[in-house]
Amino acid sequence: MKLVPPAEEGQAWKVQEAKRDWPTRYDSVAVDAASGQVIDKVEFANWPLMAKMTNWTIDAHMGILFGLVNQILLALTAIGLIAVILRGYRMWWLRCPTRARGIRFGPPAKRGALRRMPPWAAVTAVVIAVILGWYMPLFGITLAVFVAVDVALGLRHHRRSRGTTLESASLPSREERADADRAPGIDAHNRQDAS
Repeated sequence: MKLVPPAEEGQAWKVQEAKRDWPTRYDSVAVDAASGQVIDKVEFANWPLMAKMTNWTIDAHMGILFGLVNQILLALTAIGLIAVILRGYRMWWLRCPTRARGIRFGPPAKRGALRRMPPWAAVTAVVIAVILGWYMPLFGITLAVFVAVDVALGLRHHRRSRGTTLESASLPSREERADADRAPGIDAHNRQDAS
């Protein structure tokens, strides 16, 4: 509870309640000093939705909204982010060009992870990424650029491994790609000859 005296004569006293944990209350009233009557009242329930969401997001981010549970979730999120960052550095270190001449990297991660997922999981992942990208535009833009660069590099690698032009390279069918994923070390041409 906070009492704010009037700045000038003739103005009202303000009484503000700021309860930041759940359920939140940010109600305030203006009281006439002479008569003691309530002149104005603003209730948290009447705030616009985006104002409430902003307030709840700030309180959740600070670990105030849900108390200890909120703080534990924030700590676990921080630990998870640190682990992801450290694993990223470890992956870079394993591919680091330490003894090779020129710029060479170790083997990249296997491509086509989205194709190997069950359809429901792939659709769910794409939908979640689109929703997050819509509500967090900076994330969405960088993710879109990353996906575009990754697709371009994948197409470039595919064209180089199959020949310089698409006419000279026969693209494998979906079944052949699935067989190649199941039987590493056997190329598509040997499987075609064997069948």
